[in-house]
Amino acid sequence: MASAPLTLTVAAAVLLGGPPLGLAGPTAVLLAAAAPGMLHAVWLGRLAVGLLRDGARANAVSVGLLGAGLAAAGVCAAAPSAAAYAGPAAGAALVAGLLGLPGVTRGPAAAARRALDGLCVALWKFLTLLVLILRLHGEPSPAVFTTCLLATVGITIAVVSGVRAPFPRWTAVTAAGGVALLVLGLAIVPLLPAAPAPHDEWLLSAGGLLALGSVLVWAGACRAVFAKVPGPRVTDGTLIGDPLLVAPVLAGAGAVLYTLVSRGTIGTAAMVVGAAAVLTVVLREIIEALTVRRFSGEIDARQTAFTSLVAGSADVILVLDPDLSVRWQSPAAARQFGLSDQEVLGRPFARLVHPGDVAEVRAALAAPGRDAAEPVRARICDGFGVWRHVEFTAGETPGIDGVVVYLRDAGERRELERSLQRTARTDPLTGLANRGALLGELSGGAGFLVTVGLDGFAGVNDLHGPDVGDAMLVEVAARIRASITPGDVAARLNGDEFAVFTRVDRVHAYTLATRLLGELGEPYPMPGTVLQLSAGIGLAPVGGGPEETLRRAGLALRRAKRTGRGRVEWHDEASEEAYVRRASLEQDLPAAIERGELDLAYHPVYDLVEGHPIGVEALLRWRHPRLGTVAPREALTVARELGLTAEVHDWVLARACRQLSSWQHEGYRVWMSVNVGFDDFATTGFPGRLSLALDSHQIDPADFVIELAECDLGADLDRVAEPLATVRAIGVRTALDGFGTGATSLAHLRRLPADLLKVDQSLFNAPPVTGGAVAPIIDVVVKLGRRLNVTVVAHGLEAEEHLQLVRAAGCRYGQGHFYGRPAPAERVEAALIRQRTW
Repeated sequence: MASAPLTLTVAAAVLLGGPPLGLAGPTAVLLAAAAPGMLHAVWLGRLAVGLLRDGARANAVSVGLLGAGLAAAGVCAAAPSAAAYAGPAAGAALVAGLLGLPGVTRGPAAAARRALDGLCVALWKFLTLLVLILRLHGEPSPAVFTTCLLATVGITIAVVSGVRAPFPRWTAVTAAGGVALLVLGLAIVPLLPAAPAPHDEWLLSAGGLLALGSVLVWAGACRAVFAKVPGPRVTDGTLIGDPLLVAPVLAGAGAVLYTLVSRGTIGTAAMVVGAAAVLTVVLREIIEALTVRRFSGEIDARQTAFTSLVAGSADVILVLDPDLSVRWQSPAAARQFGLSDQEVLGRPFARLVHPGDVAEVRAALAAPGRDAAEPVRARICDGFGVWRHVEFTAGETPGIDGVVVYLRDAGERRELERSLQRTARTDPLTGLANRGALLGELSGGAGFLVTVGLDGFAGVNDLHGPDVGDAMLVEVAARIRASITPGDVAARLNGDEFAVFTRVDRVHAYTLATRLLGELGEPYPMPGTVLQLSAGIGLAPVGGGPEETLRRAGLALRRAKRTGRGRVEWHDEASEEAYVRRASLEQDLPAAIERGELDLAYHPVYDLVEGHPIGVEALLRWRHPRLGTVAPREALTVARELGLTAEVHDWVLARACRQLSSWQHEGYRVWMSVNVGFDDFATTGFPGRLSLALDSHQIDPADFVIELAECDLGADLDRVAEPLATVRAIGVRTALDGFGTGATSLAHLRRLPADLLKVDQSLFNAPPVTGGAVAPIIDVVVKLGRRLNVTVVAHGLEAEEHLQLVRAAGCRYGQGHFYGRPAPAERVEAALIRQRTW
């Protein structure tokens, strides 16, 4: 450390500067030795104050004692006359400070034992010194006796403390060596000869020991207080078991025996010292025995607590030797697995493990420090020869030379997991596989998927209650299970839909479907009644993934249900395309108005005599962003199924009235007709909604026509007459569109309050009768219309021949592609402009 050069510099300065200042040589040497001690004492004092301020009180006391010892040693060197009193105090302070340093001992009890060890060794060493050396020159003086005894005790305690320090070893040895050198130097100073001219070599030796010792004490103390002291508590052991301690005892005993044999006596002082040495050894052994007894009691108490704790545990604990043989097992082994100690102890653990699990178990035991949250599953043989499923974790425990295995019975847990897996893959009502289990089977096989949908099951629940419905589902599942082969998988998809995955060819799959159709169509005897159901079945080949297969089979089932009861349908691309289109329309129509996808196209009605438009028919167009233009009939059919017919008609009425109002304000003399579905037309709220639309746009009701398709009316005209009369009462005219394609006969026209008849092309496109130029049907209809005061409009004019036929029949008004296809309002305005210019 940096203190060594500074100490040597101070000592050299004092030694060289003494003679010029009138100091004698011995005095200069002692002052040079005292200066480093005083300097390091000051440094240690400052260090102790800093430690005390930081809360390290024990370390501060030890460093303070070392500093006090160095200061006392400096006083002895500076004033040799006071060495007889200050020397022992300095040695005691140095030894006490050394024993309290961290790492040299662990606590006051350990320091006391270390001091007792040093005292034992010191007394026996001093006894050897006394009988072999000091008594050769006669009985030593009291001063020499006391000085040598104290020096021996101090040096020995320092050496023993340094050598037996647990940690850190070199730091403790440094501090202990410094204390030993200081004590030796303090012993030399009072023993210097009293002659006027002392021996210079003894003087220089004492000074050098004091200077070097102060440096070592300072270095060791600084490192000890800042070093970390890890590790468990250690015991010192007995005196007989430590060669460092027992060797001086044997040497002292041998010296006493030799002196007794050679001289016949050892002297009073030697006897007193020997008795003290024996008593010290006895005291030391008694203390160690008490310590061992206390530790044994603690171990027994811990073992008792551990045994009682383990005895009540459901887990089995095994301790394995490094060679993986069983050293110990907990009492739970006999209780849980019927394994006695005679069957297990001393035998390899692998003998208990199933041969198929030995490799995994050996790998786990070879790395016992792995994560305990991942237990290893294995099978072991219990005391009755039965293989039991267990889970175990292996780990290393401090203080146990081996591997600790924690074993737990996993049989109930494994059975619970299997039960949960079965529950997760089984329909709880029918016992068939559920959707998830079916998808798992489809992912790894080829064949066909048969989907079954029950018709009329909802009515069973409504009429007879859910209990009868559940009983029917159980019976349906039983019939399906009885109709399939062992290799097939039957599943329940949802409430009344089932599926069968069969690994047969196409012909046998269809045969299975027809067999299921027949079985499920048989009567169902229920308590108090006999019920009847029918089914629809869809078929699809397995491929493209489980979900895709299930989707295609579901589409086939929907097709079978739409086409009627008791049908089997295969999946095909055309039906899938139609279904996907229909599903897309159903999804997109509710928001089509908000997105602005609906539009109107206009088809003029011409005066066939004057050749100009007299009216315009508004036709609904749905401009679908992906499917293109959707036909009005298809859009209205979807709206009818979704219950959106009124919303669509309201939009059409408002848009048509707005366009008619715009044209009339520009001077065009036309009327507007709108097609309305009969289901909405016959509702009580339709006349009010129609009046609101007309009033909102200031339209004369006579300029507005509501068209009804004849094919929607049916043969029962009584349900038609009243709604037609209600609308006509508002002032709005009505028209029958497509006359000639439905069930309405010519005789029924008198009962229908209609203003216009839009006759179908089939009435004037038929070949004329022999010798005539006019098709007879259109001729009859036109004449009947004149008698009934109903305007006839020929719908479907596409060629010049059609125009000539209807003109010849006396029909004045017509509409068709001959005059142009339905177009946006801007293109219709061109024809209206020509009308206005005439």
